[in-house]
Amino acid sequence: MRKLNGFETELIKSIIHDGQSLVEMNGKKYYLTLIEEVQTTVQEDVDADSELKQKLLQAKKDILDGKVYSTDEVLEMIDQGEL
Repeated sequence: MRKLNGFETELIKSIIHDGQSLVEMNGKKYYLTLIEEVQTTVQEDVDADSELKQKLLQAKKDILDGKVYSTDEVLEMIDQGEL
């Protein structure tokens, strides 16, 4: 990704503002589109999802109670149908 500055930014903004999404350069056509990356914090995700919050609280409780398993132990429990 290339970050645009100064004149480049203003030029792209004016193209987008004019409602144009297709540009031609050196005989090749390019399509401009907005890509928004919605980023939330873990706290926001937990606040928005009560099931996730409950799972994390249970995991924390399990760790504090010493209920921890190695990967091999979990794989064996899966093989035995316990999980």
